[in-house]
Amino acid sequence: MSRIHLSSLLSFVSVITAIILGLFVFFSAGFLPKRLPLFYSLPWGEKQLATPQQFLIIPALIICISLINLMFSWQLHERQHFFMIILSVTSLITTIILAVSVIKVILLFV
Repeated sequence: MSRIHLSSLLSFVSVITAIILGLFVFFSAGFLPKRLPLFYSLPWGEKQLATPQQFLIIPALIICISLINLMFSWQLHERQHFFMIILSVTSLITTIILAVSVIKVILLFV
């Protein structure tokens, strides 16, 4: 398998994961409380809480990161396989970290 195709495949996996995560958040919103913790960098209390619909920001962010990295990898020369793979793996790692975080928060309340 060509490294260019591997790069596109990893980005495709990130986007599909983001879509599945978005559907999971959308369909579990009815079972969740009105406010969930999302903004952990803010001071403790009401400022950290978000609505379940605001959790859809994370799948959108995953898709944006994956598509930006994919566009950058398309701009690289074919000989720069290493950088193409690094961009794709970065997208995949970011996807995994964000997806696990969202799923853990949602499963706490379902």
